[in-house]
Amino acid sequence: MSSLPPQGNPPPPHPDPASPSSTEHLQLTNDGKRNLSQLERQTKFGRRTSNIGDISAAVHEVSSSGVTYPGTSTLSTLSSPIVSSPPLDHMQEIPTIEQALLTLRTQRLTEYQQKVYIAPLAKPNPQAPDDNISPLMGKVEEFLAGNGQVMLILGDSGAGKSTFNRHLEYLLWQDYKAGDSIPLFINLPAIDRPDKTLIAKQLTAFDFTEGQICELRQMRQLLLICDGYDESQLTANLHTTNLLNQSGQWNVKMLITCRTQYLGPDYRDRFMPKTISHYDRTAKDLFQEAVIVPFSQEQIQDYVEQYVPLEPRTWRTEDYMDKLATIPDLMDLVKNPFLLLLALETLPGVIKGKQDLSTIKVTRVQLYDTFVRHWLAVNKRRLERNVLIKEEGDMLELLLDAGFFSMGVGYATGLASAIFEHQGGNPVVQYDHVEDEKSWRAEFFGPDLEVRMLRESSPLTRTGTQFQFLHRSMLEYFFSLTVFDPSNHKDQDDFAPQSDASSSVPALSDANVTLFKRSLLTEPSVILFLCERVKQHSDFEKQLQAVIQQSKTDATAATAAANAITILARAGVRFNSADLRGIRIPGADLTGGQFDSAQLQDSDLTGVNFTKTWIRQADLSRAGMNGTQFGELPYLEESNEVSSCAFSPDGEFLAAGLENGDINIYDTETWEMIQEFQRHRDRVTSLAYSPDSQQLLSGSYDKRARLWNCETGSTDFIMKGHSDVVKSVVFSPTGQQVATADKKSIRLWDARTGAAVFVLTDDIDKITSIAYSPDGNTITSIGEDKMIRIFDTLTGLPLMVFSKDEHHTCLAYSHDGRQIATGSVLCRLQLWEATATILEPGRKWKAHLYSISDVTFSPDDRWIASSSYDRTVKLWDTRSGALISSFISHTGLVNCVRFAPNGSYIASASKDNTLRLWEVNLSDLKLDPQDYTTNSADGRQVFLGSPPDCATYSPSGRQLITGSPHAPIRQFNADSGDVEFVFPDHLYSTRCIAFSPDGLQLAIGDGGNVVKLWSVESCTVSLKFCGHEIGVNSVAFSPCGDWLASGSDDKTVRLWDTRSGAAGLVLIGHTGEIQSIHFSRDGHWIASACMEGKILLWEVSTGELKADTTISNGRYGWNIVAYNPGCLQVASSHGDGDIRLWDDDQQLQGFRYIVKQYEEACHFAFSTCGQWVATAHYTSVRLWRLPSPDLDQQALPLQDQDYVSEIEGFTRAVDCVVWRPNKLEFATVSSEGSIRAWRVMEDTNGSGRASVRLLWSSGPSLLVASGAILRGTVGLSSTNRWLFEQRGAK
Repeated sequence: MSSLPPQGNPPPPHPDPASPSSTEHLQLTNDGKRNLSQLERQTKFGRRTSNIGDISAAVHEVSSSGVTYPGTSTLSTLSSPIVSSPPLDHMQEIPTIEQALLTLRTQRLTEYQQKVYIAPLAKPNPQAPDDNISPLMGKVEEFLAGNGQVMLILGDSGAGKSTFNRHLEYLLWQDYKAGDSIPLFINLPAIDRPDKTLIAKQLTAFDFTEGQICELRQMRQLLLICDGYDESQLTANLHTTNLLNQSGQWNVKMLITCRTQYLGPDYRDRFMPKTISHYDRTAKDLFQEAVIVPFSQEQIQDYVEQYVPLEPRTWRTEDYMDKLATIPDLMDLVKNPFLLLLALETLPGVIKGKQDLSTIKVTRVQLYDTFVRHWLAVNKRRLERNVLIKEEGDMLELLLDAGFFSMGVGYATGLASAIFEHQGGNPVVQYDHVEDEKSWRAEFFGPDLEVRMLRESSPLTRTGTQFQFLHRSMLEYFFSLTVFDPSNHKDQDDFAPQSDASSSVPALSDANVTLFKRSLLTEPSVILFLCERVKQHSDFEKQLQAVIQQSKTDATAATAAANAITILARAGVRFNSADLRGIRIPGADLTGGQFDSAQLQDSDLTGVNFTKTWIRQADLSRAGMNGTQFGELPYLEESNEVSSCAFSPDGEFLAAGLENGDINIYDTETWEMIQEFQRHRDRVTSLAYSPDSQQLLSGSYDKRARLWNCETGSTDFIMKGHSDVVKSVVFSPTGQQVATADKKSIRLWDARTGAAVFVLTDDIDKITSIAYSPDGNTITSIGEDKMIRIFDTLTGLPLMVFSKDEHHTCLAYSHDGRQIATGSVLCRLQLWEATATILEPGRKWKAHLYSISDVTFSPDDRWIASSSYDRTVKLWDTRSGALISSFISHTGLVNCVRFAPNGSYIASASKDNTLRLWEVNLSDLKLDPQDYTTNSADGRQVFLGSPPDCATYSPSGRQLITGSPHAPIRQFNADSGDVEFVFPDHLYSTRCIAFSPDGLQLAIGDGGNVVKLWSVESCTVSLKFCGHEIGVNSVAFSPCGDWLASGSDDKTVRLWDTRSGAAGLVLIGHTGEIQSIHFSRDGHWIASACMEGKILLWEVSTGELKADTTISNGRYGWNIVAYNPGCLQVASSHGDGDIRLWDDDQQLQGFRYIVKQYEEACHFAFSTCGQWVATAHYTSVRLWRLPSPDLDQQALPLQDQDYVSEIEGFTRAVDCVVWRPNKLEFATVSSEGSIRAWRVMEDTNGSGRASVRLLWSSGPSLLVASGAILRGTVGLSSTNRWLFEQRGAK
């Protein structure tokens, strides 16, 4: 049976050498041009003709989209390879083993049938920067020509690993000559227990005799091409367990491929050859790796150019590329080769009848849906036009009557379910019609006519008696259909906006469905498919919600409910104010979920993961919470800034160095402080424990280092001699030496005697950090002089000096000594490959908003943790550089970060006087990338490290717009919180935004001197207003919309004509930077406030200054002015928390307080009805109800105790609060990066009280539990209860 070629297929064996679409003729290189690799040059020009008879072409049907389907022949597009063999009269001269090899060669070349092949590009390892790429074939050639024994090729699912392996085997067999190394392709999932006698099993399958196998083992070298390590679910080192390259065993070079996602800690140990004796080459020298990178746009175009000529079709290459570029996010999606193939298959159907392609949304699951429909439709037509015997014709009629599509999907879905049930997800099914006659396999591969017709119409491949889906992801796709099958939506357009119409799909209440039988938490790809289903089909969300409700009364639904709520939470469904009383969801993963004010009383929450979950005001009374996880431990609070920290290597203690010179020691079991060291006279800059945990080394601003006895708390040695602040201290791995560094020198000391050993200078300037290599032979320093220096610790002499272009702030060695990580003032992390003679720069990426203060590796080197003055701690994947988690609860800059010795949590020390403890053993599942990135207008992923700091609702209230100094402007659906539009990149650096009264224009003020008018209808900048000298801080439209006012750091207010674009009046009078401007309701007046605390009132028609006043404390805060809705009175706030309402005589002569509070405020805003005001504070928002108009003049000012509701849980200042027009809803924007929408809920009993409920939230997730109720919870550990109480639970 032929199969659909995944990921991009090799060309026919005889392409036209002149054809630009022949990729045997050309190969992509690093710059997008192509050159023949050495291996492919030899193959192309060294082919031999065949004298052994014709090899019949495989029988295929090529559909209009160019995909190969089983059944009939299209000889115009396929040709048989010309296989070189010796003349028949010389066959007797060839040894028997060579005859067997030539037979295998002929077989493998004949089986090779692929049409499109794009040479993959790769980088040398997961840590390498993304621009360090070259052709993968070249790397393989280097491996084959060198002394290496194992080469690991990594890549995402669908990246083209298997396609490359088959192409490589094809090239090697084409060039094979008697006596050469023998290429042997091994599909690992098809081998029973490949950890033992792997080669013999594969050769036996190729009909080699035991004697031939023995001869090959003794006499020949094999080139093993092992495909699908991850799909075979292996953890063993196949090179080691098969005794390869050992005396008397197989002489091989092994190339092995694996999905990147499958690997975990110390993954190289699964592949790296083991050394045999002291004299052997190191394992590192025998091992090589490469990582296939996603397609570039040039590779995508090259693929399309080869794809189009395969069949007569109406679309040209330009048509496909235009659609890929126009449909939002599609170009980024199809950088995966397998998804590119699916997209090309489905695009004509996707856009049929569509006018505006920019409104089409294409997701991964939709591509699979469309492809499967297309596949089955082609096979249905094939069967209908074929000449069938009577039995086959009758069966086809039955299948057509039953619905061919539904029968085909049912067959594939049932097979996927059986593979997971009986084989644990191993994708290869071995079927023997005799041995498996009564097994589960017979149901899908037996001789039954219906089974055979459905099998041959399904997206399966067959190799002898082995069957598997076209791709691993296809198996996961069909398995997801066992939970939800969208075929019931066949009349619905998958690519149009989804309606909320109910469906006739039955409830998920059958205890036999997958949802009820097994936990899906171990199948992240399946959960991803189901998350996309939730977003497309509202009825599926309702079904999952129903399963959760079912668990309240049905204990057997607990597993299904845990699956359901995990899928919904991962899909972004919010459970704010939900009635979840009594649900059973043991083991569910609610990471990042929103459960504001949720009712969870009496629920079974055993083992639930609440990492970064919003459970503010949730009622957890009497809930079972044994084994629940929260992703962090309670923080430790000190009396002043925590400047440094260190774990003892035995894991029993955590030391905290303080600003005042004290060092406090905590017991890591109880987290109680058990010792206090008090000898330093100033800030403790650095701490390090001895390897035996018996001594603690400290450095200080007092220019001394001290070596403490941990048992007695006394000082063993005081290390004097530094002329400046001791910036960094470290213990050698042996514990016999310590190093201390000030700005100008590094001093090495004997840890046993305290005696100085060496003073290392070498023109060092402004050292910031030092570190010993894990073997203790060298010590590395970095500093503000942009130099990296490596010294010999035995001689004190410099070994290497590197000059780089960044001021480094911190460094750390990986525990295996192979890598160094550095952080810089430019907010970047960089990895370096460390050898005995050189440092090779590796991956570098922007990691934080401000300078990086510290970096450290996890004990297994799987993760890197970094801390920054931007107040965050971040966890990164060492291999890929991917952000795993971001911890944002610190309210001050973070000075230091350290992993616990067992790697289960991180400690971070901060200026906010706390040590925070973050769990990392829950981080195998990455956070939603939307928390940290978004798609720019051209489809690129944009880092959203810069939080938004301004927002406005559209006049209709349907959209919320947010802006940021260093990130795109985004448009949210005000009801759902979904991002509807991301503005173009050139509109970055936004400081302020405002809608015109008709909602057709958006004014954007930026950090430069330009104000732009954005046309909502055309999505373009319609006008630019230039005149300010520097940044614009505030913009406001007149009520008629004809005028726009802008206030700037240049201390002026300017008016602009929005109709003509002409400059209007310039209002001069402020003595400080303008911070806020606002038009009166009638449009006659403009109020403005500046940083000097001055409020000015201007007449719009003349530009005349009518009144001014100054609030002295305004110099220390943010000055905001706003007209109170419904009147002509100006209200102002000046950072002190008070709101003043000025008399309405337009003279600013008198005011009265409407709010007088001690809590400093950053911002305030009136509701459109004028009855409510919200004040934004450092980590909270307060809601106030204003007196009714008839009592307004006599009312006393509202004070601290009078606020109606307070929203806590922010970790940074709330910079902006805006009310939704004509609704009791408002939005908050915080420096932590969050955008949240809130609804005011008034009590209906006439009490006058109100509460505030979260509607939706966007941005980084964090654990928020303020106001949560823990009364009567069962099984909640004392540590977690302490954590909850710190977060404001009760």
